[in-house]
Amino acid sequence: MKNYTIKLFKKLFEEKLNLLNNEICKKCDAIFKYPLLPWIVGDNYFKSKEKILFVGKPHRGVPGEKFPSGILDPTKPHLNWLMDCSWPFWSYTKEILISLYGDNDPWSYCSLTNIIKCTNVGGEGNPSNDATTYKMAESCIKKLGVIFEEIEVLKPKHIIFYTYSLYPELLIELPFAISINEITDKNYKVKCGKKYLGWWVRLVKTRWNDEIKILVTGHPERMKKDEFISLIVNWIKENKNPNKPLQQTG
Repeated sequence: MKNYTIKLFKKLFEEKLNLLNNEICKKCDAIFKYPLLPWIVGDNYFKSKEKILFVGKPHRGVPGEKFPSGILDPTKPHLNWLMDCSWPFWSYTKEILISLYGDNDPWSYCSLTNIIKCTNVGGEGNPSNDATTYKMAESCIKKLGVIFEEIEVLKPKHIIFYTYSLYPELLIELPFAISINEITDKNYKVKCGKKYLGWWVRLVKTRWNDEIKILVTGHPERMKKDEFISLIVNWIKENKNPNKPLQQTG
């Protein structure tokens, strides 16, 4: 797989957004201040009918090589290992892609990034679970709008945020949206195994497409694998104008 993340985003992070050197970044309370470029922009992404962008919660530690600017290159040294590892974020997402595209280079059909570019997670003496502060989230998502800048570049047709528990109110307003049709509200949930999974669905008109589909859902960790994958795959495949969500909670 050819990965276009550096070509598309290094200059955006370092020059247009001036990450780490702008006043918002300087005041942020992240522990690991090394903004991570998107993990993957696959060489089949722009050619695919679905154009799926997966958006995860903050990464762990410092998972890449640092450019002199402090920006992290996630393609080195162990992205290949992550793409085949058993961690739910990676393994469930891979199975979603295999269900849609087969097992011949499935990662090449997607883009994958994190909603916040720095992190408080991982590393010796630091939290192993998500410890993202509101200030971090507000700074990166709302004030700098990094994830929205990425979306403008990638022009996806499907966006899946695995970030339901991470300050979802920061996604109410979408700067790239011309109009938003709320299919479910942000408190809606569906059954996944014995648990309930956040399931906030919206149809959004943008400059590049009259209607893209956006799902804000829970992180795959501790979710029943087969059911989680089925829910996501069915949502991607369902009709362009769904009138009802897939499942309703009791």
